[in-house]
Amino acid sequence: MTTEKEWMVTHGKGWWPRARRAPGLVLLIVLALVALTACGGSEEAEAGGLRLDEPWARPGLASPGQSTMSHDETDEATDDNSAHGGHGGGTSAIFLTISNPGNEDDRLVAATTDVAEVVEIHRSTIDASGVMRMGPIDGVTIPAGGKAELKPGAEHIMLIGLTRDLEVGDRFSATLQFERAGEMTIEVEVREP
Repeated sequence: MTTEKEWMVTHGKGWWPRARRAPGLVLLIVLALVALTACGGSEEAEAGGLRLDEPWARPGLASPGQSTMSHDETDEATDDNSAHGGHGGGTSAIFLTISNPGNEDDRLVAATTDVAEVVEIHRSTIDASGVMRMGPIDGVTIPAGGKAELKPGAEHIMLIGLTRDLEVGDRFSATLQFERAGEMTIEVEVREP
């Protein structure tokens, strides 16, 4: 005569076959979670469908009045009212390309970092007399199916009142705020243009 336990094992029913399958199920769940976690964290970051490629910043000095940006690339050449006045440190700027493969436009509306007292989104333009001017704007649109290039001489993220020197090879974090995609923290490399 067979016991109930032996009968269950022999006929594939009961607790024993389920118990043998449980480790496989647990392993499958763990692998799925690892795969989901591994989808982020590279030089090209993604947020809400947006792709942020190669964020970099110019070198800059925290000393008052010092900057490695040329005169034509700073607000010293403008009449615009920006946050430059009254801040002790120098300036720098963050540049990157933001791609939007989605079906709806998005906008970069703000940025923050601990390496500057003030962070603004700026646009550089050349006026009728050929002088480059730069000033704050309310955001940068990333068109659906397109991209926005934040680059020298165009839109960029201005760092005003540096709290520390930014030397070539340094890295720091910045958080970008998008209307649709929300917040995204990126790692920015300091390099020469």
